[in-house]
Amino acid sequence: MDGADVFGFALKTVPEAMRQLLDKCGLTFDDVDFIVPHQANKFMLERLRAKMKIPAEKFWIDMEQCGNTVSSTIPIALESAIQQGRVKAGDRVALVGFGVGYSWGATLVKIV
Repeated sequence: MDGADVFGFALKTVPEAMRQLLDKCGLTFDDVDFIVPHQANKFMLERLRAKMKIPAEKFWIDMEQCGNTVSSTIPIALESAIQQGRVKAGDRVALVGFGVGYSWGATLVKIV
């Protein structure tokens, strides 16, 4: 795949997927406690975070121990955030995936 094209795809698609998710739920970014994206690469995630104007403390980037494990990045990153005490019971967490084959998806979960 063309890296620059994938980067542009993510910068366009992820914010729109998050907007659509929150609209369907009747929520705003302020109503979400935490966002766990696919851990593609740190540079891309920082750009996405900045574009969506999300504070760093609400946007999980944790690639030091694991890196990009493709479809496993979201559950691995979510578990890491829970283990490190950043995500706790009762939190609303947005999960957003993107990548292979120019696919994407987003969902909102409540941690129990």
